[in-house]
Amino acid sequence: MTTAPGIQLHPVEVTLHALLSQGKVPSVDDLGGFEVINQAAPSLGARPLASEILLAVLRDANEASVKDVHPWRDLIDRLVRATTNDVVLIEMVDALNACQLPDGTANNVFTVFLQKAVDGSGVLTGYARAIALEGAFRLAASDRRMQLRLLDALLGIQVCDESHFLRHAAKIMGIAHSHWREAELVDRLRLFSECKDAAYEACFELGMAALAHALDEPKRGVANAIFLDSLQWFKKAESLKEAAPEAALYGECLTLLTDFDAHKTDVELRARSAAIQKSAFELLAWHADVNSPAWLGARHLQAACWNDLAGTLASLADSLQQVSWWEPKVVIEYQVLAAYSAGRTILKRNQDGYLETLLRPRIESSIAQREGQAYLLKCWLKQNHEHEQVPEADAILSGIDRLMTADAQVSRNPTEAATVWAPVAAVLSQARCSKETERRAIEVVSNAYAFSLEGLSTAEIDIFDHCLASVEHHPDYRDSVRGAKLFGTVLLWTTRFLKNRLEITKKDDPSVTYLFETSNGTLPPESALQDDYFRWICTQSASGEIEPTNLGGGRADVALKATGERIVIEIKREMDDASFDSLASHYAGQTTDYQNVSIRLGFLLVLDLTAPKLDGTPHVRTLVQCRSIRRSGESEPRHVVIVKVPGRRYLPSGISKRAKLSDTKVKETKRRAKRTKVPDLTRKTASAASDLLCIGDVSAGPDKN
Repeated sequence: MTTAPGIQLHPVEVTLHALLSQGKVPSVDDLGGFEVINQAAPSLGARPLASEILLAVLRDANEASVKDVHPWRDLIDRLVRATTNDVVLIEMVDALNACQLPDGTANNVFTVFLQKAVDGSGVLTGYARAIALEGAFRLAASDRRMQLRLLDALLGIQVCDESHFLRHAAKIMGIAHSHWREAELVDRLRLFSECKDAAYEACFELGMAALAHALDEPKRGVANAIFLDSLQWFKKAESLKEAAPEAALYGECLTLLTDFDAHKTDVELRARSAAIQKSAFELLAWHADVNSPAWLGARHLQAACWNDLAGTLASLADSLQQVSWWEPKVVIEYQVLAAYSAGRTILKRNQDGYLETLLRPRIESSIAQREGQAYLLKCWLKQNHEHEQVPEADAILSGIDRLMTADAQVSRNPTEAATVWAPVAAVLSQARCSKETERRAIEVVSNAYAFSLEGLSTAEIDIFDHCLASVEHHPDYRDSVRGAKLFGTVLLWTTRFLKNRLEITKKDDPSVTYLFETSNGTLPPESALQDDYFRWICTQSASGEIEPTNLGGGRADVALKATGERIVIEIKREMDDASFDSLASHYAGQTTDYQNVSIRLGFLLVLDLTAPKLDGTPHVRTLVQCRSIRRSGESEPRHVVIVKVPGRRYLPSGISKRAKLSDTKVKETKRRAKRTKVPDLTRKTASAASDLLCIGDVSAGPDKN
């Protein structure tokens, strides 16, 4: 019987082939007995069915008595030593890894594999040597003496070796480092990273080595540097291959971790998570094999865990932005607590480390800022006091308590600790009410403040940042708690007034009609803005005064007083030039003159009536500036926050109608230009006036949009 022209099968192979064809599991006796196989071992080991013969020997060797071990061990050694074919070697490595080996056999076979791996004579192909190196690695996994011998062989591999062998050797070095953490392997991988044949494998394994080191490092500063080094190796590996899903997956995962730590939005994190899922699919669908060695399968499992972490963090970022949770049990157990102990719960590590220092601060601070989330976490803890993740829930609540305590200890904290709790506590202490009454009062006030401030936009926060950055080093703000409190209060209320007036329409509140263009072209007086602003201030505080006299020898439009300090809001209207430079030049002197006996911080509120706002209303960010005004003979400047309130506005429907009329007018002009060279100026002027009157009528009527 032959398998190919000119190739004659050995009688043992003929018998083996027949048994396998019948679906039977052959034994040594079925193949002619131990002596027959032993005598033919040198030739059988080089045959295509050598791995099946070895498997039959291994099965029977496990059933032999102790006194028969030596012959069996020698037979196994001879079969493996005679094999040179890479496919047969793969099957032998799998067979040896799957069976219980007789005493001493593992060491003998390990020696044979190691000799084949370092054999550069050309008898074995580079791939066959790589398989032998893998076989030696698998046998050395649980034997320290073998590990040291394998380590010596790995460190002796030269970058000028065969390309297939170098690629597999670099991968095995990386896997060996993940198990044994030998620093010399990292040094060798750095050398391989400069070798074209093994650059990708070496760079990827250097990334994995740095990642493992970073995750184990307890000091965050040191871990940060190692973590970034790991990311750079993954990026370099990804650049070396057209399709590198494994390197792409880890690179995106590490970037996602830094994005989460930097409080990136859930939209950004979900985009990053989608890229990770794509890489994970490519890795498992196109680069995985059911016949892959166990250690490679573990690598793929690890990649799947990182993919799971990415999805968890993206979902958690969205949940942390919510005021409360619709399904708190799901969010707490599968997002909050899972991410809080991600190293153990998701990545299956046996201890906490750097990963937790990246994730926990955002989790704690986000929940601390939302009482609804903290309350749900406390409720979950009461209802699940025997849950395995109770320690993590306790740790989150302890972290929140630390944050709250730290906030309370800051003397100048612009949060509700300074603006709500202290004033309320002071008032209640004078009223001598019970603790229960005090708790209820604080709850009412804190809820009201939280509700009113939840709608703060990014633009408003930018205005606060700009103005406070301008005045925070001024002694009247820096050294005066009362002055800082008064300035911050007026800044908040005035900014919210401006935002409200930019959004509200005449239909919503007829009292703001003065802000819109009229059909007859009349302009509102300065007192219209003054009265409107004062009504707004009165809803916030009872200490506002309209035009108090004897301030700087003149008049001011609105003043606020608090415990001896006073801040003045001068109100003007401007019909010529509403640029900040012009307003500061014309009105800042009068505004700062009201600061002669109190804090040198003030506000100038200007009704901008310079032109019809035919193109729409300006953005709120462009309407506020803080200016420093220096007076001769004074070492410290005075500060004025200039706030422009746009007047002569049009409703959105009016602006749209104007745009349509303008477009129609352009087309009509072009048609007329074709008919006549001399335009009818009188008719065009009358038409334009009619158009503007029509727009004014639209703005004066109710908004239909």
